Amino acid sequence: MTTPTTPSLEQLIRDADTMVQQTLRYLEGPGAKSSTRIGRWGIWEVAAHLLYWHRTTAQAAQGVAQGEPPKRFTSPVDDINEEAVAHCAGMGLADIVDELREAHQDLLQAIRDLPDPDVPLMRRFDGTAPTAKDRLRTIAHHWSGHLKEMQGAKG
Repeated sequence: MTTPTTPSLEQLIRDADTMVQQTLRYLEGPGAKSSTRIGRWGIWEVAAHLLYWHRTTAQAAQGVAQGEPPKRFTSPVDDINEEAVAHCAGMGLADIVDELREAHQDLLQAIRDLPDPDVPLMRRFDGTAPTAKDRLRTIAHHWSGHLKEMQGAKG
C-alpha cells in the first residue's frame, strides 16, 4: 500500500494558479455579462471578495517574509467579506479583474519569497492559523467552488 505524497509548494502554486486563471477567464467572458446571484452575492461581489483575500494573503506573506508576525483578524470571516465587498464599491468588474491579476502575481511571488511556507501567515478570529501552503490549498478549492457556483447558477 502506498502512502499519499504531500504536494510540493510548486504543485500547490500550480493548482491555485490553474483555478485562478480559469476563474479570471470566466469573469472576463461569460461572467462579465451574467446577472447570476448566489445567495445575496452576484458575480461582482464574488470577485471583490476574491480580490480582498488575494491581496491580504500576499501582504501577509510579504510581512512574514520580513519577520513580521502573522496578520491577525479581529472579526469573523463573514464580517470581513462584507467589508471587502464594500471596499470595492464604485469599481467595475473589469477593474476588479485587472486588480485580481496583479494581486495574483504579487501573491505567487510573495509565497515563493517566503523562507518557510509552513509558517502561519494569518491568525483568524476563530483561532486557525493558515500557512502559505494552507492558503494555496484554500485558494484552489475556494475559487473552484465559486467558479462552479457561478457557472451553474441561473441569472
